[in-house]
Amino acid sequence: MARKIIINKFGGGILTKKFIPLIKERLNEQIKAGYMPVIVVSAMHGITDEIIKFLNNKKISDQSIRVFIKNLRDMHDQIMANMGVKVNLQEIFSKLRTVLEEALLRTVLAPADEDEIVSYGEKLSAAILTSYLSDLKLPVKKYLAEEIPIITDDNFKNANILYKESEKNVQNKFLNLKEIPIIPGFTGITRDGQTTTLGRGGTDTTACFIGSALQARNIILWKDVAGVFSADPKIVPKARTIPYISYREAEESGKVIHEKAIQYVKMFKTPIEITYIANPKLKTKIGKIMDQQKGAKIVSFKKDLALIIITDETAKITELLYETSRIFSKYKVDMILISNTRYSLQIVADNNNGLLDKVIGELKGNFSKIEISKVNMFFLVGNFNVKDVNDFNDILIKHKTGLQISAFLYENCTRLEAVVKSDKVEDIIRVLYKKFIK
Repeated sequence: MARKIIINKFGGGILTKKFIPLIKERLNEQIKAGYMPVIVVSAMHGITDEIIKFLNNKKISDQSIRVFIKNLRDMHDQIMANMGVKVNLQEIFSKLRTVLEEALLRTVLAPADEDEIVSYGEKLSAAILTSYLSDLKLPVKKYLAEEIPIITDDNFKNANILYKESEKNVQNKFLNLKEIPIIPGFTGITRDGQTTTLGRGGTDTTACFIGSALQARNIILWKDVAGVFSADPKIVPKARTIPYISYREAEESGKVIHEKAIQYVKMFKTPIEITYIANPKLKTKIGKIMDQQKGAKIVSFKKDLALIIITDETAKITELLYETSRIFSKYKVDMILISNTRYSLQIVADNNNGLLDKVIGELKGNFSKIEISKVNMFFLVGNFNVKDVNDFNDILIKHKTGLQISAFLYENCTRLEAVVKSDKVEDIIRVLYKKFIK
């Protein structure tokens, strides 16, 4: 590349009155140090949820389109007023209205329609940030993912970037940067021109992919908090910023950065950090394994999961797994954990896309005995031995958590996880933190 590049990902939590003035300051620091910034931006806070709420209604009418567009415009007007920014978004809203009206003619929203509509959250955000920084005399230019283009497969709602083709496009587009690119994250385009979204953590995925394609010197995921904490500070006030974690630990944590994003930085061992916008000294760096420090670095959890137990003594476990995986894949519902005995399959599932009921309905049509219960999952990330595993399971048993699936040891163990029925999540987190975080 012609210049040393730093990728900056700004999420919705940064695009606020409190933090947005700091964006110019951070960018100017990079320019002064001889770097060319590249910006990847998320939707404004609450916008994606508003769009998904509209899409979940499934019934589009002229009236619902008018109400939705008005609500979305009002939300952005309020955000811009709080930021002290005024941007004419008429052109983008007109395009969105056209997309919605064309979808209305088809009566039923296809996954491709939903992806194109959801992508407007990031597009509106990029337009606002471009105008804001331009008014501050920074040389910026907006590039849509579709214009670069970032090519993906057609796995709508969770598309995968076609790396080699997209890498070449990114390099050609940004070979000799003269202006700071501002790119809406989370989106791509199929070879036949349909907009796609990249799934959970999609803006991080965009940032890490572009960082890899441009062989950036660094990727910074700017946050409104001080890096990655050893636990949720709202639950454990003494939780502290973790200075360094490995790529593998970041993957295993599940909450630091999505696995799709991590795969790109691992390709060229690109340095990546999660950094506090108000004080860049407060950060968590992510990279290759530097040491083998024993014990836990992170205590965390996932709430409101479903444990599905399928029992069928007439089928082989491979048959159970094949048919179950097919059904989960059909509805794009995540299987977080899979365990089995000779005649039964235990699956912990997430319901992020709201389609778990459809999965369960189809499973009941295929298998005679199915048990379903609400569960929570606790996990530790670090470097563990047999004693750690025993201590972890013993704590969960001692505190009567209704342990359903216990932790086990494996080679180079970096994650301990267990599934429980207890809903006393905060109490259990505090107990685990006291025991395992030194």
